[in-house]
Amino acid sequence: MAKDNNLWNWSDSELEAQIESIAKETGGQWTFTEEYDRKRVIEYIKKFHVWAAENVEETKSYIDKIKAEQPKLETRKVVFHSIGEFDIPYVFVGHNGLAFYIPKEVEVDVPLYILQSCIKDAVEDRMFPYTTHTGEILWKIRKVQRYPYSFVG
Repeated sequence: MAKDNNLWNWSDSELEAQIESIAKETGGQWTFTEEYDRKRVIEYIKKFHVWAAENVEETKSYIDKIKAEQPKLETRKVVFHSIGEFDIPYVFVGHNGLAFYIPKEVEVDVPLYILQSCIKDAVEDRMFPYTTHTGEILWKIRKVQRYPYSFVG
């Protein structure tokens, strides 16, 4: 869209693009069906801007209504603790293609679906060698806590 508010300074291609975007924004409610005439196109765009300004309040109330209908995201306060001096200062969680870095040693509100991923990842499998009574060295898999956590409140 052209940056100049004076439509007479816009090129024909910019005016045509504006007409197309108006039709898309309004779902075809506003379409320019006449033959291209620069003066009529500019009058049409100006009429649309007046109409849009009058309907801003309707749009805002509609957006507020949609926001009110959306369910609140359930969260839980939690603190992830560090295990040692060389531990990384955050917990990394990947969920549905999104990455989250949750700081350690800080009380944070975490959405429940992210918290479930954190708890699932809080334990990992590690292999440890152990010696049998015959002296044979074997490997055993044990569950080890990657990072401790505490629920607050």
